[in-house]
Amino acid sequence: MKKTVFLLLVLLFAGVLKAQNVEQYKKYHDKGRMLILEGKYEKAIGCLDSAIMIMPYYTTIFQDRGYAFMQLKKYDEAIADFDHVLSRKPYMNEARLQRGMAFFHTNQLDLAEYDLRQVAETNPRKSHEIAMYLNYIEEEKAIEEQELMEYHLAVQQQAEMERIRRARHREEVIWNTVIPLAFW
Repeated sequence: MKKTVFLLLVLLFAGVLKAQNVEQYKKYHDKGRMLILEGKYEKAIGCLDSAIMIMPYYTTIFQDRGYAFMQLKKYDEAIADFDHVLSRKPYMNEARLQRGMAFFHTNQLDLAEYDLRQVAETNPRKSHEIAMYLNYIEEEKAIEEQELMEYHLAVQQQAEMERIRRARHREEVIWNTVIPLAFW
């Protein structure tokens, strides 16, 4: 009988603690969202970190924190949060869109293009924003290709100049050494 009463008290106490954790998580998460809306991203990240410590399996907290990281231009941290969200809920297009934008800003253009095209296929409402980023990606790829071509051209020109320099040196050796010896 004592064991049963003790077990019931432990279960009741555990239930109360769990409810308090949910309330604490909601408090931190809601405050973090409000701070994001106010533009106080550093403070928002602190609140969202506290919420994650309490409820680490709620993906919306990670998504909100990733958005705050994006606003602070901490793209690698944002990508990590969006990766976490998408590993648990791969159908979350908003997280995929944000991750694609973060990939763009870290110059991971192929990954950015992949994410953005996936979102475009499943969510045509975001097509204007996606088209804008895809256009930026194409421009960046064209610039990279142009720079690569210019680099290869410069290397070829340098090799050609070196070949000409060596040929002139050989010619100089022949005219200044071999021919005078032949006549001497």
